[in-house]
Amino acid sequence: MRSSLVDIFYESLGYCFGRVLVETLGPTVQASVYDLLGRSGIKREEISNRFDDVVQALTKTLGASSRVIVHRTVVEMFKEYSQRLDFSYTDSLRDRLALLKETVVANHVLPHRLRDETTFDTVEKPSWIDAPKGQAYGSLYPMKKGVKT
Repeated sequence: MRSSLVDIFYESLGYCFGRVLVETLGPTVQASVYDLLGRSGIKREEISNRFDDVVQALTKTLGASSRVIVHRTVVEMFKEYSQRLDFSYTDSLRDRLALLKETVVANHVLPHRLRDETTFDTVEKPSWIDAPKGQAYGSLYPMKKGVKT
């Protein structure tokens, strides 16, 4: 059974958060952040559903520098859904994330990692390509007057 778009959105949020932690701070710090969140009562599986609590726990522990992690996570979410980044570092990230969720649900957008790209980027080989010489229509040159094939 296919997951709802909201469930997929929250799974993508957890995925992007983990990816940002690894790319920005490394795997050791990522494990420390997950441990910190665990001590705050937020299990790793609950991070995406309780993202506001995650932000509060990070802000309480890391201070204003936690905004960098949250901002990068929101930016990664916009990239994951191929949406235009039209906000700055000082904008309300909670509002931007809520707006992205509404857009995703309203427009039925899937994240980049779940899309089947083969259906859009496949070049089909026409059936006449492998036809014997004289029956192929790859070029009109043989039909030119005076050209023998």
